[in-house]
Amino acid sequence: MLETYFSASRMLEHLRSGPCRPYLDGFAAALERQGYGPETAVRYLRAAAHVSHVMAERDASVSDIDLAAFEQHLRTCRCPRAKGGRRNHHTIYGARLFRRHLEEIGVCERAVAAIRPAEPQLVLGFKAWLSKHRGASDATIRLYARDAVSIMAALGTDPTRWSPTDIRGYFTKRASTCGRGTIEKMTTSLRAFLRYLAVKGHCQADLDNAVPAYAHWQLAEMPRYLSGEQVSRLIAACDGDAGACRRDRAIVLLLARLGLRAGDVAQLRLIDIEWQAGSLRVTGKSRYEVRLPLPQDVGDAIAAYLECRPSCCRSDRVFLSTIAPSRPFRNGDGVSSVVRRIMKRAGVVTPVKGAHALRHTAATEMLRHGVPLDKIGLVLRHRGIDTTAHYAKADVTLLKQVAQPWPEAL
Repeated sequence: MLETYFSASRMLEHLRSGPCRPYLDGFAAALERQGYGPETAVRYLRAAAHVSHVMAERDASVSDIDLAAFEQHLRTCRCPRAKGGRRNHHTIYGARLFRRHLEEIGVCERAVAAIRPAEPQLVLGFKAWLSKHRGASDATIRLYARDAVSIMAALGTDPTRWSPTDIRGYFTKRASTCGRGTIEKMTTSLRAFLRYLAVKGHCQADLDNAVPAYAHWQLAEMPRYLSGEQVSRLIAACDGDAGACRRDRAIVLLLARLGLRAGDVAQLRLIDIEWQAGSLRVTGKSRYEVRLPLPQDVGDAIAAYLECRPSCCRSDRVFLSTIAPSRPFRNGDGVSSVVRRIMKRAGVVTPVKGAHALRHTAATEMLRHGVPLDKIGLVLRHRGIDTTAHYAKADVTLLKQVAQPWPEAL
């Protein structure tokens, strides 16, 4: 397999002269399966040979590869065949990939993860309740559990002794060092935790009312959306036959036409696309599942991407990363990063960047075409009309046609 990337006999001899020679061909095959390009694979194979020879000089076996010692070696490396690999991030990353490959085939033992302190039993019960009864996502559960652990560390592990004064004092102290977004999330998570404790009889009732609300007036801000011309520029910035361009175009159209969340796009599976019925099955927050109509241009974009979708990944997720190793997005952050890059490429400058701006755009566009708020809420999967009003509360273009000038301007 090494002959795929190297033709010089002296280089092949060098690669196969170290203690890791039985595993380099397998490592090369693994790099090819994961979608790495030839130039990148060559760098990583050189790094594997490099770490192999360094370990041999230190009389260490293959199973005892020490990445920390290798990085220390790179600081003063004078190896003749390093080929510019000294202090190179490709060398370090390639050594890590090689170590991971050896762990997967059982040659090296897996690194022991740092032991985290055990969470209180009440927090474990709270996490189970969020998952079972509220259908919360893993990210939401982690966020709520973090705030629950924090308040128990500050006020003690016996909630029956907590008072409204204690709750308010803790919240005020934490809020003094946080921004608006963090404060709003902390308000929601603490209230949920205190309600859970009250229901289970672990604290006095209505203690959640002691958590003050952040002074923010609902519907006070204008919706954060893009104009039709800006959306067209985003779509045009994804033109091209390359796999990355096709993927980005499908993502932008899903967000702008159907108002999906970034997490919805990241979690979309191949079986969720019902081609015969022309619909899309989406499972959002709280496991709320709906079927949305699949517009023609969106379906065409997805089909075009699937024709060149990386085949090295066996995941059933629709969208994969285009940089090796090809794998699904872990969460919506990856999708938002894609949208931010497209905005930069298209020269679209907005106060807010990311996938959520296109969700506001889809809601406002439906409002502009006369779709009632309750129908918009069905598409966006909102549980209340107030939430929909926040997304699509004003069509500025139409308002400009009926707005009267201030008396001073007459």
